[in-house]
Amino acid sequence: MPQLDTSTYPSQLFWLVVCFLALYFILSYIAIPKIKRVLVVREATFEEKINQASLYRETAESLLSEYEDTLAHAREEAQRRYKSVSSATSSEMANKRKDLLDKINDRLHLADQDLYRARLDVGSQLHPVALEVAAAILKKLTGRVYTSPDLLKKKDDD
Repeated sequence: MPQLDTSTYPSQLFWLVVCFLALYFILSYIAIPKIKRVLVVREATFEEKINQASLYRETAESLLSEYEDTLAHAREEAQRRYKSVSSATSSEMANKRKDLLDKINDRLHLADQDLYRARLDVGSQLHPVALEVAAAILKKLTGRVYTSPDLLKKKDDD
C-alpha cells in the first residue's frame, strides 16, 4: 500500500498543505465573501420587506379605522334622517287623517241633512200615496171606488 510507505509522506504532506491553503484562500477570499454579500442583501431585503409590510399593515389599520368611523357616522346620519323623515311622515299622516276625518264628518253631516230633507219630502208625499194605495186596496176588497175625501172622512169618523 503506497499510503503507508513512509518515503512518500513528505510529498503527501506538502500537497496536503498546498491544497488545504489553496482551498482555504479560495473559500475565505472568494466564496465566503460572495455568500456573505448574498446573505446580507437577502437579510436587508427581508428587513425592507418586513418594514414595508408593517407600513402597509399600519396604513391598512388606519384606513380600516377611518372606514369604521365613516361607517359609524353614516349610520348615525341615516338614523337621524330616518327619525326626522319618520316623524315628518307621521305628522303629515296625522294631519291628512284629521283632514280626511273632517271631510268625512262634513259629508256625513250633509248626507244627514239631505236624508232629513228627503224624509220630510217623503213624509209630505206619503199621505197622498197612502190614500191612493188604500183606495186601491178597498176597491179590490169591496169593489167600490173610494175617493180621497171619502177615506179621510171615514178616518175622522172613527
